Amino acid sequence: MKEMSILDLKAHYHGLKLYMLFMFIVMRFKNIHPAVTLFTKLLGTVVVLRYLYWRTFYSLSYDGFFDFIGAVLLYSAEVFAVTIYLLGIFTSLSLLNRKPIDLSEYDEEKYPTVDVLIPTYNEPQKIIENTVLAALDLEYPKDKYTVYLLDDGGTDQKCNDKNPIKSEEAKQRRKDLQKFCKAVGATYLTRERNEDAKAGNLNSALDHVIGDLILILDTDHIPARQFLQRTVGWFLKDEKMFLVQTPHAFYNADPIEKNLAMTGVSISENDMFYKYIQKGHDFWESSFFCGSAAVLRRKYIDEVGGIAGETITEDAETAIKLHDKGYKSAYIDEPMVRGLQAESFASLVIQRVRWTQGMVQIFLLKNPFLSKNLKWYQKLSYTSASFFWFFAYSRIIFLLAPLLFLFFGLRIYTANGVEMLAYVVPHIYMAILMSFFIYGKVRNPFFSELYESVLSFFTLPAIVSTLWNPRHPTFNVTPKGEELTEDYVSELGIVFVVVCGMIVLGFIAAIYRLIYYPFEYEIILATTAWNLLNFILILAAIGVSSEKKELRGNIRIPLDREVSVFVDGIQFAGTVMDISEDGIRILPLDDDFTEKLLKESGHIDIEIHDIEGKPFSVAADFLRSFGFGSNYIFIYQDIYHNIKIRQQLIHLVYGNTTNWKHYEDQKPIMRPM
Repeated sequence: MKEMSILDLKAHYHGLKLYMLFMFIVMRFKNIHPAVTLFTKLLGTVVVLRYLYWRTFYSLSYDGFFDFIGAVLLYSAEVFAVTIYLLGIFTSLSLLNRKPIDLSEYDEEKYPTVDVLIPTYNEPQKIIENTVLAALDLEYPKDKYTVYLLDDGGTDQKCNDKNPIKSEEAKQRRKDLQKFCKAVGATYLTRERNEDAKAGNLNSALDHVIGDLILILDTDHIPARQFLQRTVGWFLKDEKMFLVQTPHAFYNADPIEKNLAMTGVSISENDMFYKYIQKGHDFWESSFFCGSAAVLRRKYIDEVGGIAGETITEDAETAIKLHDKGYKSAYIDEPMVRGLQAESFASLVIQRVRWTQGMVQIFLLKNPFLSKNLKWYQKLSYTSASFFWFFAYSRIIFLLAPLLFLFFGLRIYTANGVEMLAYVVPHIYMAILMSFFIYGKVRNPFFSELYESVLSFFTLPAIVSTLWNPRHPTFNVTPKGEELTEDYVSELGIVFVVVCGMIVLGFIAAIYRLIYYPFEYEIILATTAWNLLNFILILAAIGVSSEKKELRGNIRIPLDREVSVFVDGIQFAGTVMDISEDGIRILPLDDDFTEKLLKESGHIDIEIHDIEGKPFSVAADFLRSFGFGSNYIFIYQDIYHNIKIRQQLIHLVYGNTTNWKHYEDQKPIMRPM
């Protein structure tokens, strides 16, 4: 460990105050010139690298075997965090805001044919039907596209299961879905055996489809009508284009938002990747396939032997193989699907463990730097995307590190008060400001800390097992359509309670040390402050594991639109307040539109305009009124037997991109004070 003079340290500290003042001023402006943005990011890089230099050459020391082991673990966690920080800076140096190509510029006869592939495994039939119905009504020449339902829940293997109950369920599922597809005009496909999970399902379907392009939709991803209109143009413009990816957008809150009652207050975790990071990847010619809401060119998929299946992240693996061949991808930041996020904390863990294992497999088995054909910036971009998923290691170390000192007195971090002010404080402050500066419109740093810390306890064992045997992970489907009918505490929360107890004991240990080792007060206070931050995170984690019941069977979204209500033939005007696929809430504009009239009515029809502005009518029943009788809720009658009306409602609720954009724009933008 080298030593620096007090004067040198103070000079560094006063110099950094100017940097931090500059950052604070820049953060006050909404519109910043690109040159200032670039300079600010480079400034943040300098401050972080300055800290890492000091940390490497001035703060490391050998104070004993166990102290050294702890110091190495903490230092390596910091190096990882800095590496991810720098890769994030690189990825975000410039964002490509790519626009759709207008298909009207091309002769309709030149439009490529499209096969819409909807793989399914165990999702409820209602979810499947909604996606199929929306896909059948896309704004694209009807003779140019075909919808296929790829049913991995009704394979021959499942229908012949040794368990008679499971066998009968699979047979009934196959029969019901075949009947539905025949009735609506979709094509039902299944296969003999459930091999290679989703990749195997898609590849099996490729033996039966012949379109120029394939649109892949997860079972719950309901597409907007203009999906193909907004994506296919890029394939006509660039013959080397193999992929057009669009965002995954969702109509429900994820379980962390819901369980912490942060819906509408926090910015969705999903936004940071799809509203920011993917645009950075696109600038570096490496936006990648995300498994759904994407169109791919069939002949290039065939060229690499189909959808890749060596890892359980078949999407990113396929993209790497095609980028390696010199083909191009495009990312259009326009949400044109609405899907269903994991509905319980346990389901979220299953999903993120799979993502973690898959991206670790990518890093180990398909390491971008081993490619001979990827450009250097593509290698860095893919490395950023895959290496990030090792975050669990640093998160767990940061949670436990303070306790190593408070419990055992291990000296794993050596710094005096002046060094803390000169290096540690500016580093933390700059890291937080840069996080706000880069991701402030799409993510709050505290929520990023929370998500990663909460999930780390479950993804770290998955990382270790994948490192031990990279080919061992298997594909686990994220449960969809769960029914949460009551509040309960997830058994996964036990680990948070245990860690919370350890942290509380850490505070008691801090008091003991202050009494018996008063000369160490600086490091004791600093470590206790660190422990306090961890305590806040763990308390939030305990809240995350407290599952909240779902009060509504279907998502209800705001919709400001005129509507007419016919009660026994008498017309009343109103305004739609919100709508779901099975009901509507209306604010009447007529004074004589009374609850009594509704209750005594024999027949109710609701006339509303679809997303194209055309009126359609739905028979309904009055359910209830509230808000001093000013709002009335109606439930639709028997819409499941009228495919056309059901399609119109599905588009109106899930596929209305204009309405959803307005909803997204209302989300909070987080800025530092």
